[in-house]
Amino acid sequence: MHLFRGYTDLRLNRSSHASDTSLWPSFTDIMTVILMVFMLTMVVVIIKNADLIDQIRLSRNLQAEAEEALHANVQVLADLRVRNTDLEEAIRSSRMEIILLTDEAQLLEASLDIKAAAIARLEGEKEELSENIRLIRMQLSEKQEELEGAQVMIAGIQDEAERANRQLSLQIAELLSRLEKDEATMLTLSDEKSDLEMALARQRQDFSSLEDKYLKLVRPARSSMGKQVASVQYLRKDGQFQYLMKAIGSDIWVEMPRNEMFRRLGALKKRWGDELYIKIVIPDDSGLSYNEAWGFTKVVLSEFDYYYIDGWN
Repeated sequence: MHLFRGYTDLRLNRSSHASDTSLWPSFTDIMTVILMVFMLTMVVVIIKNADLIDQIRLSRNLQAEAEEALHANVQVLADLRVRNTDLEEAIRSSRMEIILLTDEAQLLEASLDIKAAAIARLEGEKEELSENIRLIRMQLSEKQEELEGAQVMIAGIQDEAERANRQLSLQIAELLSRLEKDEATMLTLSDEKSDLEMALARQRQDFSSLEDKYLKLVRPARSSMGKQVASVQYLRKDGQFQYLMKAIGSDIWVEMPRNEMFRRLGALKKRWGDELYIKIVIPDDSGLSYNEAWGFTKVVLSEFDYYYIDGWN
Protein backbone atom coordinates (compact mmCIF):
# COMPACT_ATOMS: atom_id res chain seq x y z
CA MET A 1 0.00 0.00 0.00
CA HIS A 2 1.36 3.38 -1.07
CA LEU A 3 0.38 6.69 0.41
CA PHE A 4 0.87 9.96 -1.43
CA ARG A 5 2.00 12.04 1.48
CA GLY A 6 3.45 15.38 0.50
CA TYR A 7 3.29 14.52 -3.30
CA THR A 8 0.79 15.55 -5.98
CA ASP A 9 -1.52 12.74 -7.20
CA LEU A 10 -1.21 12.61 -11.02
CA ARG A 11 -3.60 9.72 -11.74
CA LEU A 12 -6.50 10.33 -14.12
CA ASN A 13 -9.10 8.89 -11.78
CA ARG A 14 -7.83 10.59 -8.66
CA SER A 15 -11.14 12.40 -8.24
CA SER A 16 -13.02 9.14 -7.70
CA HIS A 17 -10.48 7.92 -5.16
CA ALA A 18 -9.70 11.13 -3.44
CA SER A 19 -10.68 9.69 -0.16
CA ASP A 20 -8.56 6.50 -0.62
CA THR A 21 -5.07 6.82 0.75
CA SER A 22 -3.79 3.50 -0.86
CA LEU A 23 -2.16 3.36 -4.39
CA TRP A 24 -3.03 0.24 -6.53
CA PRO A 25 -1.68 -0.35 -10.09
CA SER A 26 -4.34 0.22 -12.69
CA PHE A 27 -5.29 -2.30 -15.39
CA THR A 28 -3.67 -0.12 -18.03
CA ASP A 29 -0.35 -0.07 -16.18
CA ILE A 30 -0.40 -3.86 -15.84
CA MET A 31 -1.09 -4.33 -19.56
CA THR A 32 1.67 -1.86 -20.41
CA VAL A 33 4.19 -3.83 -18.35
CA ILE A 34 3.01 -7.12 -19.91
CA LEU A 35 3.30 -5.63 -23.40
CA MET A 36 6.81 -4.38 -22.68
CA VAL A 37 7.86 -7.81 -21.39
CA PHE A 38 6.31 -9.46 -24.46
CA MET A 39 8.09 -7.07 -26.82
CA LEU A 40 11.45 -7.61 -25.09
CA THR A 41 10.90 -11.38 -25.31
CA MET A 42 10.06 -11.11 -29.01
CA VAL A 43 13.18 -9.04 -29.66
CA VAL A 44 15.35 -11.65 -27.89
CA VAL A 45 13.69 -14.52 -29.84
CA ILE A 46 14.08 -12.68 -33.18
CA ILE A 47 17.77 -12.03 -32.48
CA LYS A 48 18.33 -15.67 -31.57
CA ASN A 49 16.44 -16.85 -34.67
CA ALA A 50 18.57 -14.55 -36.85
CA ASP A 51 21.75 -16.06 -35.35
CA LEU A 52 20.34 -19.56 -35.87
CA ILE A 53 19.56 -18.79 -39.55
CA ASP A 54 23.10 -17.49 -40.06
CA GLN A 55 24.50 -20.67 -38.51
CA ILE A 56 22.28 -22.86 -40.71
CA ARG A 57 23.33 -20.91 -43.82
CA LEU A 58 27.00 -21.24 -42.83
CA SER A 59 26.55 -24.98 -42.18
CA ARG A 60 24.99 -25.46 -45.65
CA ASN A 61 27.81 -23.54 -47.29
CA LEU A 62 30.38 -25.71 -45.48
CA GLN A 63 28.49 -28.85 -46.48
CA ALA A 64 28.43 -27.75 -50.15
CA GLU A 65 32.16 -27.02 -50.05
CA ALA A 66 32.80 -30.42 -48.46
CA GLU A 67 30.76 -32.17 -51.18
CA GLU A 68 32.67 -30.29 -53.91
CA ALA A 69 35.99 -31.27 -52.28
CA LEU A 70 34.82 -34.89 -52.02
CA HIS A 71 33.83 -34.96 -55.69
CA ALA A 72 37.21 -33.49 -56.68
CA ASN A 73 39.03 -36.08 -54.54
CA VAL A 74 37.01 -38.91 -56.14
CA GLN A 75 37.97 -37.67 -59.61
CA VAL A 76 41.63 -37.39 -58.58
CA LEU A 77 41.50 -40.93 -57.17
CA ALA A 78 40.05 -42.25 -60.45
CA ASP A 79 42.80 -40.48 -62.43
CA LEU A 80 45.43 -41.94 -60.10
CA ARG A 81 44.02 -45.44 -60.57
CA VAL A 82 44.18 -45.05 -64.35
CA ARG A 83 47.72 -43.74 -64.08
CA ASN A 84 48.61 -46.68 -61.84
CA THR A 85 47.23 -49.11 -64.40
CA ASP A 86 49.27 -47.47 -67.18
CA LEU A 87 52.40 -47.61 -65.02
CA GLU A 88 51.80 -51.30 -64.31
CA GLU A 89 51.48 -51.88 -68.06
CA ALA A 90 54.83 -50.13 -68.59
CA ILE A 91 56.36 -52.26 -65.82
CA ARG A 92 55.04 -55.38 -67.55
CA SER A 93 56.74 -54.33 -70.80
CA SER A 94 59.99 -53.72 -68.90
CA ARG A 95 59.74 -57.12 -67.25
CA MET A 96 59.25 -58.81 -70.61
CA GLU A 97 62.34 -56.99 -71.90
CA ILE A 98 64.26 -58.26 -68.86
CA ILE A 99 63.02 -61.79 -69.58
CA LEU A 100 64.23 -61.44 -73.19
CA LEU A 101 67.68 -60.32 -72.04
CA THR A 102 67.74 -63.18 -69.53
CA ASP A 103 66.90 -65.68 -72.27
CA GLU A 104 69.65 -64.27 -74.44
CA ALA A 105 72.10 -64.57 -71.56
CA GLN A 106 71.02 -68.17 -70.98
CA LEU A 107 71.46 -68.97 -74.67
CA LEU A 108 74.92 -67.46 -74.59
CA GLU A 109 75.78 -69.44 -71.48
CA ALA A 110 74.49 -72.63 -73.12
CA SER A 111 76.57 -71.88 -76.21
CA LEU A 112 79.63 -71.34 -74.04
CA ASP A 113 78.94 -74.61 -72.23
CA ILE A 114 78.68 -76.45 -75.56
CA LYS A 115 81.94 -74.95 -76.75
CA ALA A 116 83.62 -75.76 -73.44
CA ALA A 117 82.38 -79.36 -73.70
CA ALA A 118 83.65 -79.58 -77.29
CA ILE A 119 87.04 -78.24 -76.23
CA ALA A 120 87.19 -80.75 -73.38
CA ARG A 121 86.25 -83.58 -75.76
CA LEU A 122 88.86 -82.43 -78.26
CA GLU A 123 91.47 -82.35 -75.50
CA GLY A 124 90.50 -85.90 -74.54
CA GLU A 125 90.75 -87.06 -78.13
CA LYS A 126 94.02 -85.22 -78.47
CA GLU A 127 95.39 -87.12 -75.49
CA GLU A 128 94.09 -90.37 -76.98
CA LEU A 129 95.72 -89.56 -80.31
CA SER A 130 98.93 -88.63 -78.54
CA GLU A 131 98.84 -91.99 -76.79
CA ASN A 132 98.27 -93.73 -80.12
CA ILE A 133 101.16 -91.82 -81.64
CA ARG A 134 103.34 -92.77 -78.70
CA LEU A 135 102.41 -96.43 -79.16
CA ILE A 136 103.08 -96.17 -82.88
CA ARG A 137 106.44 -94.62 -82.15
CA MET A 138 107.17 -97.46 -79.76
CA GLN A 139 106.23 -99.93 -82.47
CA LEU A 140 108.47 -98.07 -84.89
CA SER A 141 111.26 -98.21 -82.38
CA GLU A 142 110.75 -101.92 -81.97
CA LYS A 143 110.75 -102.36 -85.73
CA GLN A 144 113.92 -100.36 -85.98
CA GLU A 145 115.54 -102.52 -83.32
CA GLU A 146 114.44 -105.61 -85.25
CA LEU A 147 115.91 -104.09 -88.40
CA GLU A 148 119.18 -103.42 -86.64
CA GLY A 149 119.21 -107.04 -85.45
CA ALA A 150 118.46 -108.45 -88.89
CA GLN A 151 120.67 -106.79 -91.48
CA VAL A 152 119.70 -109.29 -94.14
CA MET A 153 116.00 -108.38 -94.09
CA ILE A 154 116.55 -104.67 -93.42
CA ALA A 155 115.39 -103.43 -96.81
CA GLY A 156 112.08 -105.27 -96.84
CA ILE A 157 111.37 -104.59 -93.18
CA GLN A 158 112.24 -100.91 -93.64
CA ASP A 159 109.85 -100.63 -96.59
CA GLU A 160 107.10 -102.36 -94.60
CA ALA A 161 107.71 -100.09 -91.66
CA GLU A 162 107.59 -97.03 -93.87
CA ARG A 163 104.36 -98.20 -95.49
CA ALA A 164 102.85 -98.90 -92.09
CA ASN A 165 104.03 -95.50 -90.91
CA ARG A 166 102.48 -93.79 -93.92
CA GLN A 167 99.23 -95.68 -93.51
CA LEU A 168 99.07 -94.85 -89.83
CA SER A 169 99.89 -91.24 -90.56
CA LEU A 170 97.18 -91.10 -93.20
CA GLN A 171 94.71 -92.72 -90.83
CA ILE A 172 95.65 -90.27 -88.06
CA ALA A 173 95.35 -87.31 -90.43
CA GLU A 174 92.01 -88.58 -91.74
CA LEU A 175 90.68 -89.08 -88.20
CA LEU A 176 91.82 -85.61 -87.18
CA SER A 177 90.29 -84.05 -90.29
CA ARG A 178 87.01 -85.88 -89.76
CA LEU A 179 86.96 -84.93 -86.11
CA GLU A 180 87.59 -81.26 -86.91
CA LYS A 181 84.84 -81.28 -89.54
CA ASP A 182 82.36 -82.92 -87.16
CA GLU A 183 83.19 -80.48 -84.37
CA ALA A 184 83.01 -77.51 -86.70
CA THR A 185 79.67 -78.70 -88.05
CA MET A 186 78.28 -79.25 -84.55
CA LEU A 187 79.48 -75.87 -83.30
CA THR A 188 78.14 -74.17 -86.43
CA LEU A 189 74.73 -75.81 -86.01
CA SER A 190 74.66 -74.94 -82.31
CA ASP A 191 75.60 -71.32 -83.02
CA GLU A 192 73.06 -71.11 -85.81
CA LYS A 193 70.35 -72.50 -83.53
CA SER A 194 71.19 -69.99 -80.77
CA ASP A 195 71.36 -67.15 -83.29
CA LEU A 196 68.03 -68.17 -84.79
CA GLU A 197 66.36 -68.34 -81.38
CA MET A 198 67.71 -64.93 -80.37
CA ALA A 199 66.83 -63.48 -83.79
CA LEU A 200 63.30 -64.87 -83.49
CA ALA A 201 62.89 -63.33 -80.04
CA ARG A 202 64.29 -60.03 -81.32
CA GLN A 203 62.05 -60.06 -84.36
CA ARG A 204 59.02 -60.69 -82.17
CA GLN A 205 60.03 -57.83 -79.88
CA ASP A 206 60.69 -55.55 -82.88
CA PHE A 207 57.40 -56.62 -84.46
CA SER A 208 55.53 -55.84 -81.24
CA SER A 209 57.24 -52.43 -81.02
CA LEU A 210 56.56 -51.65 -84.69
CA GLU A 211 52.98 -52.78 -84.31
CA ASP A 212 52.51 -50.54 -81.26
CA LYS A 213 53.99 -47.61 -83.20
CA TYR A 214 51.76 -48.36 -86.18
CA LEU A 215 48.66 -48.60 -84.02
CA LYS A 216 49.58 -45.33 -82.32
CA LEU A 217 49.73 -43.68 -85.77
CA VAL A 218 46.39 -44.98 -87.02
CA ARG A 219 44.45 -44.81 -83.75
CA PRO A 220 44.84 -43.49 -80.19
CA ALA A 221 47.28 -45.19 -77.83
CA ARG A 222 46.02 -48.06 -75.69
CA SER A 223 44.87 -46.73 -72.29
CA SER A 224 42.74 -47.85 -69.38
CA MET A 225 41.06 -44.43 -69.10
CA GLY A 226 37.32 -45.00 -68.85
CA LYS A 227 37.68 -48.77 -69.35
CA GLN A 228 36.72 -51.80 -67.28
CA VAL A 229 40.07 -53.26 -66.13
CA ALA A 230 40.49 -57.02 -65.60
CA SER A 231 43.95 -58.35 -64.61
CA VAL A 232 45.53 -61.71 -65.44
CA GLN A 233 48.82 -63.14 -64.17
CA TYR A 234 50.98 -65.84 -65.78
CA LEU A 235 53.97 -67.62 -64.23
CA ARG A 236 55.70 -70.96 -63.85
CA LYS A 237 56.21 -72.46 -60.40
CA ASP A 238 57.87 -75.81 -59.67
CA GLY A 239 57.78 -76.59 -63.39
CA GLN A 240 54.00 -76.03 -63.65
CA PHE A 241 52.27 -73.09 -65.35
CA GLN A 242 49.93 -71.10 -63.13
CA TYR A 243 47.13 -68.73 -64.16
CA LEU A 244 45.63 -66.11 -61.83
CA MET A 245 42.87 -63.59 -62.48
CA LYS A 246 41.61 -60.46 -60.71
CA ALA A 247 38.06 -59.57 -61.71
CA ILE A 248 36.84 -56.04 -62.48
CA GLY A 249 36.68 -53.97 -59.28
CA SER A 250 38.30 -56.74 -57.19
CA ASP A 251 41.65 -56.68 -55.35
CA ILE A 252 41.94 -60.46 -54.88
CA TRP A 253 43.95 -62.78 -57.18
CA VAL A 254 42.17 -66.10 -57.85
CA GLU A 255 44.11 -69.08 -59.25
CA MET A 256 42.32 -71.14 -61.89
CA PRO A 257 42.98 -73.38 -64.92
CA ARG A 258 43.71 -71.81 -68.29
CA ASN A 259 40.39 -72.81 -69.83
CA GLU A 260 38.46 -71.38 -66.87
CA MET A 261 40.35 -68.07 -67.17
CA PHE A 262 39.56 -67.88 -70.88
CA ARG A 263 35.91 -68.71 -70.18
CA ARG A 264 35.64 -65.85 -67.67
CA LEU A 265 37.44 -63.44 -69.98
CA GLY A 266 35.04 -64.44 -72.76
CA ALA A 267 32.09 -63.65 -70.51
CA LEU A 268 33.59 -60.25 -69.67
CA LYS A 269 34.18 -59.54 -73.36
CA LYS A 270 30.59 -60.49 -74.16
CA ARG A 271 29.34 -58.13 -71.45
CA TRP A 272 31.67 -55.12 -71.87
CA GLY A 273 32.78 -55.40 -75.52
CA ASP A 274 35.07 -52.54 -76.51
CA GLU A 275 35.13 -51.25 -72.93
CA LEU A 276 37.18 -54.21 -71.64
CA TYR A 277 40.85 -53.51 -70.86
CA ILE A 278 43.05 -56.55 -70.07
CA LYS A 279 46.10 -55.90 -67.87
CA ILE A 280 48.82 -58.58 -68.22
CA VAL A 281 51.00 -59.04 -65.11
CA ILE A 282 54.31 -60.96 -65.49
CA PRO A 283 56.04 -61.18 -62.05
CA ASP A 284 59.79 -60.63 -61.72
CA ASP A 285 60.25 -64.25 -60.59
CA SER A 286 57.82 -65.68 -63.14
CA GLY A 287 60.28 -68.30 -64.42
CA LEU A 288 59.03 -67.73 -67.98
CA SER A 289 61.05 -67.33 -71.14
CA TYR A 290 60.45 -64.30 -73.35
CA ASN A 291 58.73 -66.39 -76.02
CA GLU A 292 56.35 -67.91 -73.44
CA ALA A 293 55.46 -64.53 -71.91
CA TRP A 294 55.10 -62.88 -75.33
CA GLY A 295 52.94 -65.70 -76.70
CA PHE A 296 50.56 -65.61 -73.72
CA THR A 297 50.29 -61.80 -73.90
CA LYS A 298 49.52 -61.90 -77.62
CA VAL A 299 46.83 -64.60 -77.27
CA VAL A 300 45.03 -62.90 -74.35
CA LEU A 301 45.12 -59.35 -75.76
CA SER A 302 44.13 -60.38 -79.29
CA GLU A 303 41.22 -62.45 -77.96
CA PHE A 304 39.72 -60.19 -75.29
CA ASP A 305 41.28 -56.66 -75.09
CA TYR A 306 39.33 -53.75 -76.57
CA TYR A 307 42.40 -52.44 -78.39
CA TYR A 308 42.84 -55.66 -80.36
CA ILE A 309 39.14 -56.45 -80.79
CA ASP A 310 39.65 -56.64 -84.57
CA GLY A 311 42.67 -58.95 -84.26
CA TRP A 312 46.35 -58.60 -83.42
CA ASN A 313 47.43 -57.65 -86.94
